[in-house]
Amino acid sequence: MSTERRRGRPRDPAVDEAVLRETLAQLDAHGYERLRVADVGRNAGVGLGSLYRRWPTKYALVVEALRAAAPAQALQPTDDPAADLLATLLALAEELRHHGPLLAVLLADPTSEVAAAVREAKLQPLHEATRARLRRITGPAPDLDARAASGPALIFHHHLLHGVPPTEDRIRAEIIPLMTR
Repeated sequence: MSTERRRGRPRDPAVDEAVLRETLAQLDAHGYERLRVADVGRNAGVGLGSLYRRWPTKYALVVEALRAAAPAQALQPTDDPAADLLATLLALAEELRHHGPLLAVLLADPTSEVAAAVREAKLQPLHEATRARLRRITGPAPDLDARAASGPALIFHHHLLHGVPPTEDRIRAEIIPLMTR
């Protein structure tokens, strides 16, 4: 067992939270390309050196901020797998209401750094969480990945077609039955 100690003061979780909140605010206000790490640090009250020790690149900072704001995979499982799946899909729908423009970059500029960050921080964990929750309902179905992808895909499609994500009633009555058949 290593007895190596880190030098300096221990990291303050409140500082991390302030930086991640400010990163999301800057991302929403200015987009990825115009987000400046120096502005994030100044507005969060954190020195640039301290910020870069925690997140060595703007990309790493944005990915961590997006992950911290991703409620769908953070939901704790309960004894009701169907309710857990519904909660995951509802969290995605709510995310679309608030961060739709950020997700729009996936269509507008799919090869950009911000699109890669959104896929890494939001979509991949969402797929893994949806798959795990669906597996608790269906068992190890041979088409589990396709079923897990279908729910979020239908939510995205509804959002693109109607300008708003589907309601809880629509998710419950139309999307979940397609996933669990």
